[in-house]
Amino acid sequence: MMYFLTFFQFVKAGVSDAQRRVIDNQLFLLKEGMINEKEVFKKAKKFDEKGIFGIGSDEMTREEYKEYLRKKNFTIHD
Repeated sequence: MMYFLTFFQFVKAGVSDAQRRVIDNQLFLLKEGMINEKEVFKKAKKFDEKGIFGIGSDEMTREEYKEYLRKKNFTIHD
């Protein structure tokens, strides 16, 4: 049982389908400079899947967000 719980702690989350839709819908505004990438990140984070007691959670990290934007040919200048 302990191995099972440890496994869930190390599973890398990702960008969920709902988060992809939010980001994709905001890409034009991002590319035109009409919205800040941090605002889009906050909007997409609202769709994190929390799971039950943290088990099965799927929370998008900043790095996963940046990687998804790179796949969409958008570069973040930190």
